[in-house]
Order: sequence, then structure tokens, then C-alpha cells
Amino acid sequence: MKLRTLLSLCAVGSLSFLTACASTQPAQDTSVFDPIEPVNRFVHNANGAVDFMVLYPAAMWYRDIAPQPVKTAVGSFVRNLNEPLNSLNALLQGDPDQAAASFQRFIVNSTIGLLGFNDVATDFGIPYRREDFGQTLGHYGIGGGPYIVLPLLGPSNLRDTTGLAVDYMANPLTWGARNSESLEALYWTGVGATALHTRYSTLDQLNELQKSSIDYYAALRSLYRQQRNAAIRNGTPSPVAEVEDESASYDFDDAVDGSANQ
Repeated sequence: MKLRTLLSLCAVGSLSFLTACASTQPAQDTSVFDPIEPVNRFVHNANGAVDFMVLYPAAMWYRDIAPQPVKTAVGSFVRNLNEPLNSLNALLQGDPDQAAASFQRFIVNSTIGLLGFNDVATDFGIPYRREDFGQTLGHYGIGGGPYIVLPLLGPSNLRDTTGLAVDYMANPLTWGARNSESLEALYWTGVGATALHTRYSTLDQLNELQKSSIDYYAALRSLYRQQRNAAIRNGTPSPVAEVEDESASYDFDDAVDGSANQ
């Protein structure tokens, strides 16, 4: 069975389940639901081994060797690849202004900004905002569901894993890559650049998290939940108090501030 067909079936099944759990307010997960924790911990440890052998050394090399203008350009390029999905999901969330802004960013940065390596749209007063289908589902009140640690991709939940599958299928690059060698090269370049820049951007935050937490797995789980709640709120204050894992000891706001400065 082809990957796209499998993802389609999984996405449809998950959407059917999640839609039954929807409410009229944006979802804000306030507690941990981790029914397959032993499996998740195993995948978490396997991901940690891959990170230790591959991603972490690559990110350290990137941080120490690449000039800052190069890192800025790569970060801009990675964000630009997301703009078509940002625009689509903003539209699905009933926010045509943000959908238009993301589309404008994509056009401006892909042309004047040379494939997005220069974020001239921000200079023109059009700020970046990330949107994905997991956020879209959360916008319509669909909760995260069970916590899931995905191989290589890391923390997720049923809603956001469904969102990943839908975004993958909706991404124009995944379709174009099947019919164009140039688009296929761009797609895989984007995958590699995203993995490298994302790991570089979280070096300090994850190192600090690992040092300060009693249970790194539980701390990551808590941090992921907070981050996704904040993404669904689009920066607005939380309407509910979040229940923290006892083993987690980390300030999410500090992590966001630090990551934004990368």
C-alpha cells in the first residue's frame, strides 16, 4: 500500500473519531492522557539515540560553523515552504485576512526574496504565523486525544498526528515532487533544512529542559501540550489553568522567547 493511500485512510479514520469529540470552543488540553506510555517511552528513547548520533552533532556543527546570515536565510527558507499550508489552514479556520497574509508572504518571499531565503515580507510589514491542520482541528474544539511519540518526529497526539497526515497530503510540494525532479529536490532539501534548523533552534531549550527536569520524557510531554495550546490560541492568554506533570520543571514562556531569538 502506498504511503499516501495509507495516510489517507488513517486521516479519515482519525478525523471521524476526533470530530465526534468536537466542541464549539477552541480546544485547550489541561491534563495528560498517555494510555500507551510504555510504548511512547520506548520510541522516545529510540528517538533520543538517533538524535544523539545524528541530529545533535549536526545541529552543533551548524551552530558553530555556519555564519549567522546563513542560519537566518535557512530559517526564512524553511518558513516560506510552510506558507501555502499556513494560508490554507488560516482559511479553514475562518480567518481570510491571515490566509491572504500568508499567501502574500509566499508570493513576495518566493520571488523578491529568492525562494524565501530572504524574508522581505516581514520588512514589508507582513509578519509570519504558523498554522497547521492540527491547529485547525483544535480551533474547532477537537481535543488532542491520546499522547503519541512518533518515530523520528517526536511528541504528538492523535489530533496533531492526523493533522500531519492531512498537511502532508495537502502540501503542493508532495504532489509536485512526483512529477518534477526539480520539485522533488526542493522537497527533500526542505525536509533536511527543516530538521537541521529546527534542532538548532531548540538546542539550548532542550539542553536546559533535560538538565532541569526530573523526568525528561514527562517534561517534554508537558511542554508539547503547552506549546500546542498556545499555538491554537494564536498567542492569546490561556482561559484555563493548565495541570502540570509533577515531573516537569520548565518555563514554557522562556523557551518560546529563546527560540524566537534563534
